[in-house]
Amino acid sequence: MKTNVKNKQPIDLLKLTQNLSLAILGSVLSFAAIEVANPARSDAFVIFNQSGNTLRGGSRWDAAPRTIQGQNRSFDGRLRYSPQEGQERSLDGGLRYSLQGGSYEAFRDLFTWDIIPSVNEFQNAIEAAFNAWTVVDPVSGLGTDLSFVADLETPVVGTGRGGVNRYGAEIDLLASTNATFWNPGNTSPQGESFFYYIRDTVTLTSGTENYTGSSAIIGADITFNNNAGTVYTLDFFRRLLTHEIGHAIGLGDIEGDISPNRFIDDNYDGSTSATALATLSNPIAQLIDPLNPAASPFSLFTVPDQDPGVDTPGVDILMESRGLGIAPGNPVTNLSPLVNDDYAGRQFLYPVFSEPSASEASVNESTATLGLLALGLIGTGLSTQGKKARNRE
Repeated sequence: MKTNVKNKQPIDLLKLTQNLSLAILGSVLSFAAIEVANPARSDAFVIFNQSGNTLRGGSRWDAAPRTIQGQNRSFDGRLRYSPQEGQERSLDGGLRYSLQGGSYEAFRDLFTWDIIPSVNEFQNAIEAAFNAWTVVDPVSGLGTDLSFVADLETPVVGTGRGGVNRYGAEIDLLASTNATFWNPGNTSPQGESFFYYIRDTVTLTSGTENYTGSSAIIGADITFNNNAGTVYTLDFFRRLLTHEIGHAIGLGDIEGDISPNRFIDDNYDGSTSATALATLSNPIAQLIDPLNPAASPFSLFTVPDQDPGVDTPGVDILMESRGLGIAPGNPVTNLSPLVNDDYAGRQFLYPVFSEPSASEASVNESTATLGLLALGLIGTGLSTQGKKARNRE
């Protein structure tokens, strides 16, 4: 059985911000509540801010360079905003992340550990969490243009209570005893992520400009619970961070009570455990139209947090809020915890074209060579005809 420990009632999203996207309804996992499941890969995903009950739109980071109004601190210590100091807010040059405290050691020391990791171990864990979103999908062979860069010289700018402040680095990592989804005194290891977006269309990583209905993410904050008595293992912290990064790039939680009628899939069937597993196990990243993901052959579903559904053994999706996909087939030690679902979500938001196989490349190369030879022969013929014409003059 999975447990979702929350101390707060659902928040009024209208109070959060005019342009604030709720990027996660609290990722919560009790160590005693990890469900055992069979090793299997799964598919389908959730995005934010699509147009109604369609696949159009969605919030994502812009592939084209983009800057926002910068900020500086005045003589009285208050933050002032300066249009002359623009802050880069796009995939250009990689998404920059920073840590509260300004160093890996300072950020590590904000938390309680079962075994205190060395600074190098902690840094490796954070880098591995970001790197997990950049690896090639082993099933479809699709890569990504996503990349992440540590920018610890840029101070984080948070709210001190969860939520998001769009300034600081593009993705700020913070710790707090009081956030949107936990109160002071809560000792459950958990995190929450929010991103800030603007109603301005983006360029897709596939090259499509002004993608219809899209909106640009311009800042994300990932906050972890660090109340006294909240104890993390390094492996769990890394998995939790990997999940939260998924939210920071625009992916949502898959459970039906969190994301009703927003689960994007090609053929989900929750009639039985067998049909749920079968339809949550076929890879779909390769079905996505890179130039127009909304034209992909998918529909919207509600997948319940039960069996049949999210809790069906073998469905070990990273973007599951209450479990993070942790199971024998996707153990907490796994440095590559993305499964078909997660890769498909990445491809939908940040589409790339598939690379031709070696055999296809060989055929294409031969065809291209024949084409060049034919063109050369045509050119020779044209040249000869010209000489004959001149000889007749």
